[in-house]
Amino acid sequence: MLVKATILFAALAAAHASLLPWGHGAIVNTGVSSRSQVQDGHGNYAFGYDIKDGKGATNSRSEVGDGHGNVKGSYTLADIDGRARRVEYAADGHGFRAVVKTNEPGTAASAPAAALIASPYAAPVAPIDVRHAGIAAPVLGHGIIGHGGIVGLGGLGLVNGLGIRGHGLWA
Repeated sequence: MLVKATILFAALAAAHASLLPWGHGAIVNTGVSSRSQVQDGHGNYAFGYDIKDGKGATNSRSEVGDGHGNVKGSYTLADIDGRARRVEYAADGHGFRAVVKTNEPGTAASAPAAALIASPYAAPVAPIDVRHAGIAAPVLGHGIIGHGGIVGLGGLGLVNGLGIRGHGLWA
């Protein structure tokens, strides 16, 4: 009985130690979040959420759609080191389209893919050298007697599986 009481009081002490307002047992700010969702019987919907963690990083998303398959939405991410990304997207009869805005390092476009770049230099074209190779002798399996020996054991010999008939002369 004494052991059970000791274990019970130790567990209670550990649980209450997390509520101490100093040291490692201080109450931790785990952040805040909110969400919303609306939907009707015709396929129209809207939802969203916002999250801010205890260190200051945030992320959120919102989306609206209709019963015809048209969707518009966005999501954002902001880290505590200042990096941020916002993606706005739409999907409808014209396909899926997204616009990404970010300050993340290494993402600045130096030349967009659809841009025409005028360049006064034209590289010389190398002549094409076409040579026709002769037909090589046919290869018959992996060898005259294949993986097995002439006699072989355990199904890997001359007649069974991997011998002359399997991967050898008559493969």
